[in-house]
Amino acid sequence: MTQYVPPAMREPKGDHNRRLSLGMEPEKFAAAAGITVDELRRYELTGPDSTFDLDVAERVGLALERLEATPPSSQKVIN
Repeated sequence: MTQYVPPAMREPKGDHNRRLSLGMEPEKFAAAAGITVDELRRYELTGPDSTFDLDVAERVGLALERLEATPPSSQKVIN
């Protein structure tokens, strides 16, 4: 279990990599997070020194926590 990260402290590129690790396409993840695909793409493409929508960041973070706790069948684990 991971620790809660406030929306303003989230790292969009890190969240993007976490989504990829789940093996989820943007459309499916956006639906799970309750946001649009465009909102997800804008968030994930945010540069390190840029601002982003805090509501979107909150929803993405909560969806990642939920999905990582019970990974979807699309996640491939390779050792």
